[in-house]
Amino acid sequence: MAEEIIDVTIGPDGKVGIHVNGISGMDCLSATEDLLRLLGGEIESQELTSEAFQDVGQEQQDRQWH
Repeated sequence: MAEEIIDVTIGPDGKVGIHVNGISGMDCLSATEDLLRLLGGEIESQELTSEAFQDVGQEQQDRQWH
């Protein structure tokens, strides 16, 4: 299983960027849900990477058992 990384950057203008690596499928959204809420909960824009559209199939089942 790939290492799961959530990278948070705060620009000089105060805008926050979040980039998720190592989490396939739409699980990236649930993985950042609490973080977004702590940061104020407002999303100005959102771009999903190709990783978000990957089939999680067996990897998702493996994650449930580990």
